[in-house]
Amino acid sequence: MRLYLRASLCSVAWLLVFVAPTALAQVPFPGQCPEVKVMDTFDLEAYLGIWYENAKYPFAFDIGKKCIYANYTLIDGSTVGVVNAAINRFTGQPSSVTGTAKVIAPAQLAVTFSKNQVANRPNYLVLGTDYESYAVVYSCTNLPPLAHLKIVWILTRERKPSPDTVATAKEVLDNNQISRKFLIDTLQKGCPILDDNETETTTTLGDDDDDFTTTTLPNAIEKA
Repeated sequence: MRLYLRASLCSVAWLLVFVAPTALAQVPFPGQCPEVKVMDTFDLEAYLGIWYENAKYPFAFDIGKKCIYANYTLIDGSTVGVVNAAINRFTGQPSSVTGTAKVIAPAQLAVTFSKNQVANRPNYLVLGTDYESYAVVYSCTNLPPLAHLKIVWILTRERKPSPDTVATAKEVLDNNQISRKFLIDTLQKGCPILDDNETETTTTLGDDDDDFTTTTLPNAIEKA
């Protein structure tokens, strides 16, 4: 029975990655989505602006990318404009995708990146934020009757936050009994420095060297 369940979960996970690219969650777990504690009150305007991705669960659309960030702007009292941007670690080329987020309830938003998507259920839950340094975002999708898929993001206002800031964010995961072991750190070096208007003000932040392109990728090509 355990082998059958494991095979079923793997099949579902790969099916979602390749057949349903609009799915937000990427990591499969047995059972249904667990209960989490969403913030009771949420200041949408204070949450706006640029957030840098510090860490996340494995996510198909982040593969091979660095310098990932999101910029949230107010459209109206219940709608937020979303821009997700990154740099391709293979080519160095920037890319971005735009969407909208509808406020469904306090700290619960429905994010869509296509006109064909229906924004009627929250898929972006803010579990904790101080608005000035960190935010912890969670999404979970049930796959009845055997499994659920979920993803977690740790966002920070600085590309290189302090260890204390990251530790505080991870405490939010602990308080919700969300495992840290699937977290993958996002590379935030050799990145453009942005002002509040998402405009590049200087060429790079920190060390330009990217082990992925200077060591890992060339070694993989040589072995091939």
